[in-house]
Amino acid sequence: MQRLLRLFGEESALGRFLNRLYVIIASNLLFVLFSVPVVTIGASLSALNYTLMKYQRGDKHFKVAAMFWKGFRESFGKATVCFVVYVLLMLFQALEISWCRQFAGPVALFRYALIGLMALETILAAYLFPVIAAFNGGIRELLKNALYFAFSKPHCMLACVALYVAPLAATYVFFQYLPLWAFLWLMFGFALIAYIAGGIMLRQFMPFLPEVDICGDIIPLGMEGDPNIMVGEDDSGDDPDEDTLREMMKYGL
Repeated sequence: MQRLLRLFGEESALGRFLNRLYVIIASNLLFVLFSVPVVTIGASLSALNYTLMKYQRGDKHFKVAAMFWKGFRESFGKATVCFVVYVLLMLFQALEISWCRQFAGPVALFRYALIGLMALETILAAYLFPVIAAFNGGIRELLKNALYFAFSKPHCMLACVALYVAPLAATYVFFQYLPLWAFLWLMFGFALIAYIAGGIMLRQFMPFLPEVDICGDIIPLGMEGDPNIMVGEDDSGDDPDEDTLREMMKYGL
């Protein structure tokens, strides 16, 4: 009996794995459900990142639905505006590319500039919704933060964008396996990508976020050095410059 308790206990390797699996699947199902109106996809994506980054920061025992709803509610306005603008830009530029293909010469070459612009906007979008989940501020400040994090570490940016783009491209290329892809996306696909990419981004976000204890709760101001408080792990290794740190608006992740 004790051996079973050790095997399936919350602190065992199997227990931690099952808990992580539960959070990923539950978050993914909530993301799919809240994305049904389509226009809410941006807010759902921010809520998904908020939930998973909160989990990765140390809070292992929160209620997934309550945490997801909190992230959705707090980011709804900004995330929805950003998502709608991004979709409209993509549609407009896709039409422009189609129009350019009908001509020869310099006009036809203009489509490559549009493709580069679409790629830049996609990189920005990949970082923007996690930034909305982690930081406070207006849309302009959040866009600046997203650009800073995306291009301050290009290797991290390429890894995160590949995590988002490659599975979608594989779904399109191997469309004959659509039932399998649908099952994977519905069960855990979106959340698993957000969990891995969010873990990479979180290492960049750490120096700009409030310090938390091992339970993921924010340490009150003035108590950061209290020896009775067990501080959560922060292995980011970054030391941001003072001007950049001052511009970042700390949130409550």
